[in-house]
Amino acid sequence: MPRKTRIIATLGPASMDARTIQKMIQAGMNVARINSSHGDESQYSEIVKNIRKAEKATGASVSIFIDLQGPKIRVSGQQEVLHIKKGDTLKFSTKKGLKNTIHVPHFPKLSQMIKVGDEILIDDGLLQGKVQSKRGDTFQVKFSVSGTLKPGKGINLPGSPLPRAAFLSKRDKSILEFALKTLKVDGVALSFVESAQNVIKTRKIIQNLCNRPVFLISKIERQAALDNLEAIIEASDGVMVARGDLGIEIPAERVPLEQRRIVDLARKKGKASIIATQILASMVENPLPTRAEISDAATACFEHADALMLSNETAVGAHAIRAVKVLHKVSKATEASLFKNTELFPTKNKAENDDESMALEACHLAENMEAKALIISSKRGYGARITLKHRPKSPVHILTNNKSTLKFLGFHWGTENIHLTKKLDPTNKELKQILKLKTGDECIKLRLSEKEKSTHFFRL
Repeated sequence: MPRKTRIIATLGPASMDARTIQKMIQAGMNVARINSSHGDESQYSEIVKNIRKAEKATGASVSIFIDLQGPKIRVSGQQEVLHIKKGDTLKFSTKKGLKNTIHVPHFPKLSQMIKVGDEILIDDGLLQGKVQSKRGDTFQVKFSVSGTLKPGKGINLPGSPLPRAAFLSKRDKSILEFALKTLKVDGVALSFVESAQNVIKTRKIIQNLCNRPVFLISKIERQAALDNLEAIIEASDGVMVARGDLGIEIPAERVPLEQRRIVDLARKKGKASIIATQILASMVENPLPTRAEISDAATACFEHADALMLSNETAVGAHAIRAVKVLHKVSKATEASLFKNTELFPTKNKAENDDESMALEACHLAENMEAKALIISSKRGYGARITLKHRPKSPVHILTNNKSTLKFLGFHWGTENIHLTKKLDPTNKELKQILKLKTGDECIKLRLSEKEKSTHFFRL
């Protein structure tokens, strides 16, 4: 049975050449992520060019999204690697070029927001310390644990007031325009979303930059986002459980509980959910994951997340292709268990309108008659999305005559069979050729549109 959970891989220095990308696609990658917190426009262009090459070589469709940095404080990407011991002190400054000082770009008012005694966490809390002193644009930190300070790593200041008004920085807006107009990415991820207004305003900016559908992902990584979760999901096309920063903003033991709540609510609303951060973290250096990481990935599948995302594992890790293969095997094995054990499969959501009633009816009909295929004709993806939210057991084939819809749906669970067709409603003969089914195979066909709404079964 084909794997339904999508695999997202972050592309970077370890995985940006066309040959590696081709092998990652063959290993199971469905969606490519570009992290704009690192690299520059020339690197992003090279990555997209190589993805398109790999697509042609494999015949696969890969959706691409760019992840905007948002109001994230980071160590300079030019900083050398430093090995820090417990008790060491280091100076940080928003001014560039100071001797024996770590540069923190993009936040000129940061030093005004920091107070002596504030806790400071770096690299998702792997490095911890406190602000000892501050003078002008420079502040000194004493570290309470040993670790390695790497370039570009994030800085968190729990409880400190951050510049939340500037949701999209000047750099974010510039990269967004470049990504949409030049790279023609299929999606955009927003960091540190706090309200639905953040999403709505960004969508308006996107609509002014291009006239095609762009998959908008809200990253849930702040308490404010959890407080406004339902409205944020409603305004987004998908949500990402960004467990790194979320695990710093809230107690770590709450993260699994919130993960399940986010995934459940997203599925009920027919929106995609992505689980991210440290999925297979040990594989950045090691060829095999830990048993705990395998269990974590399987748990996300049990919770019916739409996608699992690899970050450092594929961007800078030594085993990028192997990491994708591992995630593919874990997802496939877990899904097989889910489909065999009906008590583990979710109770299908209650239909909220006539369209959903028809979609739910099609899922039940396909399951009861053990149909060879559930065929959904979908021009803009609506019919496919409200059907897939019910997690149909029967194989789903989506037909669309819109390439943007094909890429847009690539983020959703169960979209392993999307077919770009010349006509939205091919003849049965054409369907047989597209789906490669035998004469006499029973199928369910679903069509939802303003003009025509129908569900029927037929034999090819």
